[in-house]
Amino acid sequence: MCEYTISNVATSLLSIPLPRPLITAAFPIPAIDTALVRVRTKGGADGFGWSFAFGRGRVAALVRLIDDLGQLVIGRDVRDAQALITTMAEATGFIGQRGLAALAMSAVDVSCWDIRGKVAGLPVFKLIGAHRDTVEVYASQGLWLDRDMDELVAEARALVESGFTAVKMRAGLPNHDADVARVAAVRTAIGPDVKLMVDANQAWDLKTTISMAERLAPYNLFWLEEPMPHRNVDDYVVARERMPMPMCTGESNFLFDEISALAQRRAADYVMPDLMRMGGATNWLKAAHACEAVGVRVTPHLFMEHSAHLAASCPNALWQEFQPWWEPILSKRVEIAHGKIQLDAAPGFGVELDEKAIQTYRV
Repeated sequence: MCEYTISNVATSLLSIPLPRPLITAAFPIPAIDTALVRVRTKGGADGFGWSFAFGRGRVAALVRLIDDLGQLVIGRDVRDAQALITTMAEATGFIGQRGLAALAMSAVDVSCWDIRGKVAGLPVFKLIGAHRDTVEVYASQGLWLDRDMDELVAEARALVESGFTAVKMRAGLPNHDADVARVAAVRTAIGPDVKLMVDANQAWDLKTTISMAERLAPYNLFWLEEPMPHRNVDDYVVARERMPMPMCTGESNFLFDEISALAQRRAADYVMPDLMRMGGATNWLKAAHACEAVGVRVTPHLFMEHSAHLAASCPNALWQEFQPWWEPILSKRVEIAHGKIQLDAAPGFGVELDEKAIQTYRV
């Protein structure tokens, strides 16, 4: 059926500026450099997806790889999710399926899922098999390390006043006393009932993680996120057993096998698969179900425009990260009410691009 046959895969490099650079313990983030993908079928259906990296040169390389892999799916049936992923994965076997290869596969895979929903006349979460039509959301767009104490407190209060019932702040300063003081200040600012997540962005070692977890215990953290280098799975297993609050990690891990290993080894209470590092929605769902099989919850990293649909289809998924980095290129924003993303009946992922903005940010 030619209406489902992929006829074109086009990629654009965008550089979306931020109002001010974001500062984490890992690196500063001056802009969101993005590879935007459009897949089209012979029937005229379009689907959109994107991946990103911090650094325009890296995204330029990503664009070239997407263009290369895109040629392999032209002429194929857009509905054949696993076959398309397998084709792209096999083509990247020599260079490795992690890193840029996973990011490239993800952008194409997500675009194809968008089309599947559109041709079926269903939102993706319904197409997959909905568990619910709302997903809890936490504010992740503020509380960065560059905020002084007054800014930090004011921003925390503003997030709660805007309707968020959970917020995430960053830690990982060289001065651990300063980290503790900042967490204490945010907890006071948001009150005892708002959930507080703390992300250390891999800044600590095992000893520091355990020590800091004990020092942060009085502030009732919902989770402590990625405190150590993500590859140190043995350390995560030890730290999780000794920490007084739940552990969250997984956003930096690639593909199904790494997420499955975290869950099977009980390295975290909440595993955070990243849509683009999983290689797309097809593999994200596999990772989520692998975690479900061993009783571990998942929480999506970024990409709320797409990941909320996946979370809504998984009983063990909760707490979508709210990060509006791509709002400047969208004509339709993600709707939030009462601390939740409300998914609507728009077919596909419901993503609508602002073509004028895309031209503005195109590199």
